[in-house]
Amino acid sequence: MPADEVVRAGQLLGRRVYDARGRKLGKVTDLITRPDADGQERTVAVLVSHGRRGRLLGYERSSQRGPWLLAWLAKVVHRGTREIPWSEVHWSP
Repeated sequence: MPADEVVRAGQLLGRRVYDARGRKLGKVTDLITRPDADGQERTVAVLVSHGRRGRLLGYERSSQRGPWLLAWLAKVVHRGTREIPWSEVHWSP
């Protein structure tokens, strides 16, 4: 997808993504955005998981804190979830 193309999150969530060699990375479970120089939110990375088991609550990210039981459970259920920089995401093999 071109960098300046406007796309709804719903069009990306659940889609399979691949690396530069065409190997399957998994399915998009979340988008990570940051404001650019103009203050507009831009997607900078995606969270990818091999299987979508329930909703992501944020606890699967190491930077998030919360009740230890929920954090532990999210890590178990969402193990293998990883962050892929937007520049490394390919939508077809």
